[in-house]
Amino acid sequence: MLIFDFDGVLIDSLDEVVLTVYNTATGQQLMSASDLPQALIRLFCRNRFHVQPIGDGILLMNWCLKNYRSEPGKILTPAEYQAIICEASTPIAQRSGQVYQTRQQFIERDAAGWTALHRPFQPLWNALVGRREQPGFAIVTNKNRAATERLCRHFGLKIPSENIYSGDSGISKVENMQCIRQRFGAATYYFLDDSLKNLQELDQNINRQNKLLIPLLAAWGYIGPEDHKLARTSGYEVLTQSAAMEFLSKMVPL
Repeated sequence: MLIFDFDGVLIDSLDEVVLTVYNTATGQQLMSASDLPQALIRLFCRNRFHVQPIGDGILLMNWCLKNYRSEPGKILTPAEYQAIICEASTPIAQRSGQVYQTRQQFIERDAAGWTALHRPFQPLWNALVGRREQPGFAIVTNKNRAATERLCRHFGLKIPSENIYSGDSGISKVENMQCIRQRFGAATYYFLDDSLKNLQELDQNINRQNKLLIPLLAAWGYIGPEDHKLARTSGYEVLTQSAAMEFLSKMVPL
């Protein structure tokens, strides 16, 4: 069975994430990236690859707000990023819930403007749309369900709702994969994600006894500067969109 991450693999949501996380961190209600300092946006985007659950994006944004003038080109090391996350005073589920709430408020103010901040990654997206009646793939994402379903509908992907496993209530990708295993009982699951850290966590937790999950790193999306090399060192294949489409054709025929 083929499993896709959403943000960074199927949908480019970086513009929306920057605005939503900024608004969550500051309490503002800005609706255009042009209202933000460009150096702030660049610094956040350079370090976006570190973020797993989106609630941690608040902490990264707070760091960027403090440092975008003095260190606009800095890329945090894993240890530096972890030190920032360890300073959190509220649980991750609560922080992620705050981001989801801010996102919903954005949608309620301007649904069309919110949607316009997203772009499908092509041509992979259209390849999935062409298989919209097939049940042979699922989405596992740290994004909230309402936003994920809204974007799927808007951009024409008619995936069954039950095949979307989201990050609501702080549910992790590992927990969602356990649910998928119980539901489908497949011999092998191929998981395509642009976050090397997500893949490593899935590998460590799902493959403890048997090799059930094959991690695949997307060569696009929110990739860290060393991720391709580190993925191959870990034994993970790195797929371009063309290679992912070839893989899709084998796994989920038209």
